Amino acid sequence: MTGAVSQSPATAGVPEPGPTPAARRTRPSHAEWIDRVLASDPGLNRLRMALQVVVSIGAALLAERLFVHVTGALQQPVRGLPAELAAAATAGNHAMLVMSMMVGAMVCMMATFAAPMVPTVGRLYLTILLMPIPMIAGLAIGLATGRNRPLALAILTVILAGGAYLRRFGTWGFFGGQLLFMGDFMGFFLGSRVDFTTINWLAPEVCVGAAVAALAQLLLFHPSRRRTLRRIRRSFAGRANALVDSALDVLDDPDDRRALRRLQRRTVRLNETALMVDAAIGAPGAVPDGTTAKQLHQLVFDAEQALANMARFAATLGRSGLNDGDQSLVRMALAAVGRHDPAEAQQSAQLLFERLHRAEARTPADDASRQRRVIVHRFASSVQDWAQIAANPLRNAATNEDSEFIPSVALVGGWLPGSTMVSASASSERGPRRRDRVRLAPNVRVAFQIAVAVSGSIVIGSILSERRFYWAVIAAFVTFMGANNATEQVRKGLLRVLGTLVGVFVGSLLAHVIGHHTDLAVIVVLVSIGLGIYLLRISYAFMVIGITVMVSQLYVQLGEYTDSLLRLRLEETAIGAAVAIVTVLVVFPLRSWQVVRVAARGHAEAVQALVDSTLRRVTGSCADAELRSAARTLDAAHQTLIASLQPLRGLPGPGSKVHRGLRSAADASVHRARMMLRESGRIAMRDGEDTNAGLRSDAVALDAARTHLSGSLQVIADALTEDHVANEHVYTRSASLFDVIATRRADADLITPEQLLLRDARLLDESMAAFAAAADLRVRALDTDADTHAGR
Repeated sequence: MTGAVSQSPATAGVPEPGPTPAARRTRPSHAEWIDRVLASDPGLNRLRMALQVVVSIGAALLAERLFVHVTGALQQPVRGLPAELAAAATAGNHAMLVMSMMVGAMVCMMATFAAPMVPTVGRLYLTILLMPIPMIAGLAIGLATGRNRPLALAILTVILAGGAYLRRFGTWGFFGGQLLFMGDFMGFFLGSRVDFTTINWLAPEVCVGAAVAALAQLLLFHPSRRRTLRRIRRSFAGRANALVDSALDVLDDPDDRRALRRLQRRTVRLNETALMVDAAIGAPGAVPDGTTAKQLHQLVFDAEQALANMARFAATLGRSGLNDGDQSLVRMALAAVGRHDPAEAQQSAQLLFERLHRAEARTPADDASRQRRVIVHRFASSVQDWAQIAANPLRNAATNEDSEFIPSVALVGGWLPGSTMVSASASSERGPRRRDRVRLAPNVRVAFQIAVAVSGSIVIGSILSERRFYWAVIAAFVTFMGANNATEQVRKGLLRVLGTLVGVFVGSLLAHVIGHHTDLAVIVVLVSIGLGIYLLRISYAFMVIGITVMVSQLYVQLGEYTDSLLRLRLEETAIGAAVAIVTVLVVFPLRSWQVVRVAARGHAEAVQALVDSTLRRVTGSCADAELRSAARTLDAAHQTLIASLQPLRGLPGPGSKVHRGLRSAADASVHRARMMLRESGRIAMRDGEDTNAGLRSDAVALDAARTHLSGSLQVIADALTEDHVANEHVYTRSASLFDVIATRRADADLITPEQLLLRDARLLDESMAAFAAAADLRVRALDTDADTHAGR
């Protein structure tokens, strides 16, 4: 498919032309490869960070080398020494040169990580330029205490635990703690080689690294909100193209489970990118001239809804046994969307509607045929929605700018926050079990855990090697970085060991091949770190492999490399990971189920808000902007729930069952709530044209059903609130209330927006009942006293 490489502001969110079904399996073109890269890396965040790390570190290595060459920093005179002493001095000078270069590289890496986390450009450059302060302070502490091992290790533990506590002060606290630790560790590492006066040269070298990082940021990677938004919109178009491809694959072979899972993943990723577009739109100065934030928001919202519905209904039709004529038209419609041909898409949808009308005129259909007709109708409607957007993107866009556009989600480091926020909330709440009753601020909880894990790693790691114990300490410490609860931390510890194992083999091979060729070693280090960072979000193990390869090259340059040294690194890493895993499971553990409870509560509350507003829209009034905001809030809550459930996937025991139950029910509830929103819009539009149309005549009964459904959804939220035991609460079904309204209407046998809305309300109640059961609530039908429970 051709990539959306040159979109105008008006066409963001609409997929570009793509190939016909027969051509989709030919060799991808250059544009298609660009499309795939954009789709796999929203906003090119991973690629930009990897490039910035490589360029910044490469520049820092060169700058530090020039600095040492010009000033003679930390270099001993060699001229006039006997050959043996001269060789030793030369080796020592090279080792100090390597350490000087490492100091600059560490500052540049931290500066790169800071770039997407600092909210304003001015504050970003201020953060980079202030980075030498905590790192120099750490160097001073490490050099001063390096020869007193017990004191140095005690201070190292305090710094690591204190750095975790400093996270409460935001970005500056986080990076201040990290840099203080890095400086202290470097000072401790050098303490056996040099004295405290070395700080007189190390401090300027830190400043050189910060200056290089700031210049690289300014000259090559200066942040631009407008360019960021443009990149994310291009990624949205790429993911839209990929979703249409997957829909065609599932339509071709509905029994291909891998294709179906791929379709589901791509639907979630399209929604993820749409939320990232919303977040980027909310940044001042990001929106292109001639377009407003609300217009772009509505355009992306409508395009995503049409594409996601189209793909889901196409998958359902593929499994429903369509006749050849209908399947051919469905294929034509999807192919037209793939080619970005709104006229042909509209024509295919119209032909589907005509076939439906002819079928309805014949003998009454059985339940299966009627169900199939409903899905065909909804698929055709989704294609029509897309065609209208593609033909005239801003036709129905909001123009009222009386209020500022506020996105429903804030990015963390350029990405959706994942489980970060709900883990922080869960940490501050008491769980239902006795062992989960301790409430702690997340930074306090992590500070205690790091103190215990680092202390244990020092003790056990020193038994194996008093000199290399710090590998165990680092392995224990990084287990807590970017992992928010016990299961995530356990998983990260295991990935650390796995990555080190693979990295030992790769690093050993490269160490023997490259030897002491410094320039080649630098290239290997830059490539390994760049690839590790680029693949980091795919798996943390890739980052560890890159670091281990870097370490192997470092020790070759220091003249200390042996194969047994890498084996020792693996053993120490395993010790540190094991200690960290035991710690997070025993010391103030934040269990994944606590986090899932908070995320599930947020999901239920978001469903309640959107469904309640949607039903009020058809009987009274509710602004479109309010509804879109509620829908985006639900999308954000759903993404958070997916991230919170992810660590439970594939685990033995009840965890995997909880993952499957909550995930499938949550996916269905989001789809149904979105379809209710769409049908309510069609009803509201008809109400404006005909006051006798719509559901106003059923307002009393519909309000009663809405109130009952909203109350049941609130029960789920209450059951998952702090101190509450879920199975003491009962979710009462509401479907029968909507069914009564639907069956007594004159259009009961027709496919109308009113009937579709009532159908979606019944199905949403069904999905939320399954959601409640998966969350351990009891479920009861409205007209019976009998309860059902997932475990019974």
